[in-house]
Amino acid sequence: MPFSSLERYLLLVFLALTIGIFTRDFIRKLKVVLKGKPDRPRLNDIGKRTVRVIKEVLFQSRVLSGRPVAGAMHAAVFGGFVFFSLETIDHFLRPFNIPFLKFLFGENVFIYKNIVSIWAILVSIGIIGLALRRFVFVKYSPNPKSYESGVVALMIFLLMVTYLYTQTDHDPTTTLAKANWWLHASLIMIFPHLILRSKHFHIIMAPVNIFFRTERLGELLPLNLDLEALESEDEVSLGLEKLEDLTWKNRLDFITCVECRRCTDHCPANLAGQELDPRGFILSGRRSIFTLDDSEPVIGNVITETALGQCTSCGACENICPVGIEHLQVLIGAKRAQALAIGTGMVATEFLQSIERYGNAFSKPRDARKQLIEELEIPYYEPGKTEYLLWLGCVWGYNPDARSSLEAMVKVLKTAGVSFGVLENETCSGHHSRRQGEEMQFQTLAQENIESMQTVKAEKIIAPCPHCLHTIGREYPDLDPNFKPQVIHHSQFILDLIRRGAIKLDSKKWNHKKTTYHDPCYLGRYEHVFDAPRDILKTAGVNLVEMERHGAKAMCCGGGNAGFAREQQVPKRVDQVRKEQVRETGAELLVVGCPECKMMLNAAVEETKDLAELVADALA
Repeated sequence: MPFSSLERYLLLVFLALTIGIFTRDFIRKLKVVLKGKPDRPRLNDIGKRTVRVIKEVLFQSRVLSGRPVAGAMHAAVFGGFVFFSLETIDHFLRPFNIPFLKFLFGENVFIYKNIVSIWAILVSIGIIGLALRRFVFVKYSPNPKSYESGVVALMIFLLMVTYLYTQTDHDPTTTLAKANWWLHASLIMIFPHLILRSKHFHIIMAPVNIFFRTERLGELLPLNLDLEALESEDEVSLGLEKLEDLTWKNRLDFITCVECRRCTDHCPANLAGQELDPRGFILSGRRSIFTLDDSEPVIGNVITETALGQCTSCGACENICPVGIEHLQVLIGAKRAQALAIGTGMVATEFLQSIERYGNAFSKPRDARKQLIEELEIPYYEPGKTEYLLWLGCVWGYNPDARSSLEAMVKVLKTAGVSFGVLENETCSGHHSRRQGEEMQFQTLAQENIESMQTVKAEKIIAPCPHCLHTIGREYPDLDPNFKPQVIHHSQFILDLIRRGAIKLDSKKWNHKKTTYHDPCYLGRYEHVFDAPRDILKTAGVNLVEMERHGAKAMCCGGGNAGFAREQQVPKRVDQVRKEQVRETGAELLVVGCPECKMMLNAAVEETKDLAELVADALA
């Protein structure tokens, strides 16, 4: 295809303009992000981070797992961007007679061209499918009114059509062929500016955001609450009080959001018809950092007090996000500001007061726990003699309704001949205090418990409560690097006893009773323990029927963020929705692996049991 000198000159001018304008506008956005504060090292474990980007960006693992059909169409379009990269470079070098592709592939250029042509067809099919989903099948659309998506879809489709035209057998010297070439080039030069000004900015930022994401879900770091630090002239962070307190990663999250609604579709509060909308507050954050002064408050501009109080910290939003957004850092950060800086708007004040006065969520005197231990003849942990520390937690230690679960666990351990004991002085782990933003109370409770466990030299801990499991195993070591115990959930420990033959179950006991299992958020999503409870159920001989929302996509019971111990002023509670999902299975028995879940979901069906109770009842 011949090109005149004028055409080459115009092409150079257009390329210079499009690159210059894009660079200028991109830097403006980047400056808004870089105004944010650093919160933690995010360049550690570069190898792991790189592998994660390859897995989630190149292979679209989260996109495909979240919505398989729409994800497959998105993956096809993304594949087009990857395969067309070299073709695009060659397209703009062709007027200058630089055979870029031939230099790379030699005589095998036709193989690459054929691959690109196949992807062009796949991209066309994918983009048509996504457009139909958004504008025709609006029931499944994340946002039917996003007309900018229609423009982008049209441009991508035209790019594919214009490319496929060049691969057909036609005379390249005709006016139509030249017009097709310029149309393809023009679309490519316009596309970056549309990306920069729309949600499609995630095409550029998602790989970066995924790379910088924390390794663990909801990974919280301790605040420096040392008295000297608080009294010093240096500014100490007490949460996300104002927009100026937002970290650069918070800001990067805001501009990376693809507006796909997956976070909102999996938010238990939103599913219950409550105000909390994860996508909504991320987009509000985006608007706020570009339109408001940094002295403006986070609560009220990014998220409302009402919505903030409805979060259960279940992590469903962050876990499902395909572009690495850390919703929980914003939610917990805002709650910290409520508790430590603003002092108003908190929804669990009575819960926190109970913890402060009694050391447990049920306002029970410490003697109640001691009496329970004596009645059930539970031994105390003895340094050098006892192997495992059984952590009771608030529910098993102070809630009379949980006595049967504790009694069952003790029976299982004694039957297996396990050397175990409990702490004489055990206070609340502080998990819910921290999720309510009361970092000072959390750190006080944590230090007390760490000291108690270090005093008796407890190194192996069995925790029936996933909240305590996560907090003691993952978060206590951040406060004291010398505290590194082995913490295991009671489902994992019981399964190990079964496999070692320490206990045997009568599989006929439950007689294939129709049973469903509820995955606790902090056992499943946070700790990735899904198989152990189910393996126990199979061994016990029940007929397991899964809920539609199970595994990593299980819905919260509503007990998180102290929901199990406080009244909630909402039209419909989260536990009511989850109970409906339990009943939809037609199960007669609900089995749980969390004391708080049992409290919240009890009476959903005919019978509700902790895993320990199920096993104790089936002991041969």
